[in-house]
Amino acid sequence: MQCNTPVASEVLNVVLAANIAPDRQDDTQLLQAINTLIANGGSGGNGGNGGGSGAEIGSVTAFAMPTPPEGWLVCDGSAVSRTDYADLYAVIGTVWGHGDQIATFNLPDLRGEFVRGFDAGRGVDADREFGTKQEDAFRSHNHSLAYSYNLTDSALGGYADHNPNRNGGEPNSQLSESFTEGGSETRPRNIAMTYAIKAFYPVAASV
Repeated sequence: MQCNTPVASEVLNVVLAANIAPDRQDDTQLLQAINTLIANGGSGGNGGNGGGSGAEIGSVTAFAMPTPPEGWLVCDGSAVSRTDYADLYAVIGTVWGHGDQIATFNLPDLRGEFVRGFDAGRGVDADREFGTKQEDAFRSHNHSLAYSYNLTDSALGGYADHNPNRNGGEPNSQLSESFTEGGSETRPRNIAMTYAIKAFYPVAASV
């Protein structure tokens, strides 16, 4: 990309320093570049190796669109190359799966999942290893069941008797009822978004 003035040349240098591909139609790139450089301590991300977002390799973010931007991979449990994504592999290893045991490793699979902060010894979610899955559950609680019976027995002087047929007594009158309602899971209100993991820093296009 050719610049006609010294000012335009300086603007281009700032954009390139933030590892953003120059686009003449995008008049927000200078501001994007400045914010990126500030967020990354003066470099384009990861010591100047690119990015434009400031996110660290291995960080997970929720996106408000189905497909994340370049440099991010959807957290769908896929097995990906240990070579192609060497930086990511160096950070997360095989915590989320060993892939084929040789050339691949797995991404976290966060589709349809709620993420819970790792307990790390606090004791709220005790005896839990990092990266493990937890099935749904209810906290232990009690229910009260109300029922009644009405039984008189002349041989007992009108007192209640638990045997419904002794000495001509009337059968017990009991009321019990059970029913099922609800869906297939227990959940809070929620919104579906796309979880993605920072896998690499895009390289700016040559100009």
